[in-house]
Amino acid sequence: MISRLNTYRACIFLAASSLAACASTALSPQGARVTVARSAPPPNCTEVAQLVGHGGGSLIGSNISNDVLIEYAQNDLRNKAAARGANYVQQDPPTLGQHEGTTTTATISATAYRCPTAEPTQTEAAKP
Repeated sequence: MISRLNTYRACIFLAASSLAACASTALSPQGARVTVARSAPPPNCTEVAQLVGHGGGSLIGSNISNDVLIEYAQNDLRNKAAARGANYVQQDPPTLGQHEGTTTTATISATAYRCPTAEPTQTEAAKP
């Protein structure tokens, strides 16, 4: 009986954890280095991929504000861009989705680019 109860508790814990993971996306250290803008990248950048970032979910997203849903979608987008080797993302405006009349998701489509990073000058390189 105790074994069955522990199994039941473990299943509930795993289900709750996976739902929370769907709703939120933490920004990775690599994703934090990706620049996000609505404007086109500099001309010396190369297109890497078309990407879509997602935030929220129909079961848990209704308990999260629209601003936070958009933040989660943007974090997902930046993480995906970094995983592809991109460092610049030109994003479209976010789209909010609904489930049963309540906003539950945010989606952001974008084009990811790899742009050359500026090489430090000798003066900048010599700074401590």
